[in-house]
Amino acid sequence: MTITLPDALIDECLVLKSRRAARAVTRRYNLLLKPHGLQSTQASLLFCICWGGFQSISSLARLMDLERSALTRNLAVLQRHGLIAPDQTGQGRTQVFSLTSQGEEKVQQILPVWQQAQKEILGELGAEDWQDVQKALSLIATIG
Repeated sequence: MTITLPDALIDECLVLKSRRAARAVTRRYNLLLKPHGLQSTQASLLFCICWGGFQSISSLARLMDLERSALTRNLAVLQRHGLIAPDQTGQGRTQVFSLTSQGEEKVQQILPVWQQAQKEILGELGAEDWQDVQKALSLIATIG
């Protein structure tokens, strides 16, 4: 049996292209963050915790668009490394985390790394394509 597939199945597949793009970006950030002992997801999580604005683990999971179980695993890693601690005001589903002083130092260390990655990718794409990518990613995020 031979199945003829449309060229668009590979050439225009949003799943394939978005996953390739996400992996490429993740590899770039992970490479730059490796000397700091973090992966890109953990760095993003530290930034979100530093930024604040969430009232529970569930709201943090929504902000980061992570499954609660994946978020919980990443929180545990950051907590084991002494970068975050549970905020005493919440418990269970309403529990929130804060940066420890060590976590604040880590954010200060990795912020320039994040800025470097952003600057490199902006330079490679050019300002116009950078803005187009930003808009496209924001738009695509709304289809879920």
